[in-house]
Amino acid sequence: MGLGIARALVAAGAKVALADIDATRLAKVEQELTDAGGSAVAVPLDVTDAEQWAAAADRAEKALGPISILCNNAGANGGGELDKTPLEVWRWVYRINVEGQFIGLSTFLPRFKSRGGRAHIVNTASMAGIVPMVRVGAYSSAKFASFGLSMVLRGECEGTDIGVSVLCPGTVNTRISETSGAGEAELLGEEVNTAAVEGNNALLAQGADPDRVGEQVVEAIQQGQFLIITHGDWLPLVEAVHNEIQTTFHEFDNRHGPDITPKILAQGISPVTT
Repeated sequence: MGLGIARALVAAGAKVALADIDATRLAKVEQELTDAGGSAVAVPLDVTDAEQWAAAADRAEKALGPISILCNNAGANGGGELDKTPLEVWRWVYRINVEGQFIGLSTFLPRFKSRGGRAHIVNTASMAGIVPMVRVGAYSSAKFASFGLSMVLRGECEGTDIGVSVLCPGTVNTRISETSGAGEAELLGEEVNTAAVEGNNALLAQGADPDRVGEQVVEAIQQGQFLIITHGDWLPLVEAVHNEIQTTFHEFDNRHGPDITPKILAQGISPVTT
């Protein structure tokens, strides 16, 4: 989806810094966008490395000028059932899907604030971050964290010119199965599980066109839209999650008495001292 977002931004007249750990593919995409008349610069980046983020930000802004839109789109899937997921795979999934987004916003948010003016941050989560998805617990729980991170970020940016969006796609025709399969195999020193990659690719091939999703993301940025979804088919599953939560609250006898914290939160104030 990152390429789809980049294409849509270029089509909207934006200058784009492309960041990816795959330097070879990155150079090809840079050439594609440049040949199409866009202004793009390739910046190799491992999103889990904080030092690389700072250097990449400096390089991008030296080439293009002040950055005002950050798209935290890097993602990886790995592991399987929770008790069969190696700890190193769990941590790898979280470093890319959650920690990478935190480092990204920690790198650019201070720049946005110091410069003033309009800016926007887009975090890519997933419908698996709203609806729990079994047998991919590392990925699903990391995307729940990404969604929560985005909601907190929106609250902390309220009253500023910095907008926040969270992209929660359903099935989209991306390369995540290939890149994740190769990355997990390298991490564990094993062969790629080609059967799993091929099976997941067959599913993804039936999904949305990533270029159209990229256009949708640019529209959301322009309109200041927070939550971005790609498929309404997920609504019954989302409703089931929220109905269980609401039912639990309605049926609870409030045996512990009142809690002042939600009243403080409702006033837009954090009850936690920092």
